[in-house]
Amino acid sequence: MNNKLKGTWEPNQTIYSFGDPPEYAYLIISGTVEFYSSQNFKLGDAGPSEVFGEISCYLNRKHSVTAKAKTHVVAKKIEKMELLKIIKKTHPVVIGMLRSTYHRLIETNAKTEDYSKDVEKYNMMYNKSLEDSEKIKNRIINIQEKLENNEKEKKE
Repeated sequence: MNNKLKGTWEPNQTIYSFGDPPEYAYLIISGTVEFYSSQNFKLGDAGPSEVFGEISCYLNRKHSVTAKAKTHVVAKKIEKMELLKIIKKTHPVVIGMLRSTYHRLIETNAKTEDYSKDVEKYNMMYNKSLEDSEKIKNRIINIQEKLENNEKEKKE
């Protein structure tokens, strides 16, 4: 493999970030890559013999996820123009299938990120309600103590 077109990354090293313009698609030779949303929500992973980064190259869009090495990763870099040549040789039905799958994946990633934001919001609301419940409980105890003290004073 041409060393110029070979990439290696150590665990937790970023391969590309959300919003970066695409330069390559990557064919994983060894290791595992994880994908994260713009809000750092894990969306999935890929391993040996899998390709990633191809969607942005094919659709000519900025990366919609961040790709990070989970383990030591070795991958073949496929230049954008080379990928487009490969795709051009593909049957139009397959291209249509890929295109629609890519768009659904982008939509699913966006929905997953929205759902994770909702979960975070409701979790914060739940924790706030627990705090509020504790404050209310303490106020009730305080009032009960005042009532008990008031009753004691009446008897004296």
